[in-house]
Amino acid sequence: MKDCLNMSSFFFDTNFFLDILDKSRDRHSQANKALSLLIEKDEDLFTSSDIISTISYFLQKRLGIKETVLNIDYIVENVNILSSTKEDFLELNRIILKNSNNLKIDYEDCMQLYLANRYKVEAILTSDKTFCGGLHQLFSVEILYLDEYLKRYQNW
Repeated sequence: MKDCLNMSSFFFDTNFFLDILDKSRDRHSQANKALSLLIEKDEDLFTSSDIISTISYFLQKRLGIKETVLNIDYIVENVNILSSTKEDFLELNRIILKNSNNLKIDYEDCMQLYLANRYKVEAILTSDKTFCGGLHQLFSVEILYLDEYLKRYQNW
């Protein structure tokens, strides 16, 4: 396991952004702190176009379109956006069918992991302790939980 302080590329999942954008969530301040640290360190930050769409859906339910757009603008100006291709879906489907016996997995999480791996991102930063339910062992991307990242950073 690589030390997160020596990593230079991070992929953010949906929960990470929802933690940042929703002040009522338990990990709101932690996620904001982590994002600020990573931007300050000028790390390579990634997410997917699917996640942007999901975030916009949740934001627009709570906020008006103008505030939703301003939040999305902030994200896309600070984070590189990756997109899936037809081939990505087909390959991920093969991986899941071959390796998912009795695993409780979330397809969307697995696609994010697959994309991060494809683009050689070092870690996925998430607050979801069940991210990819065991399938993550097939990829070289490290799953890094928000609280662990901040704890390691503070002990540095």
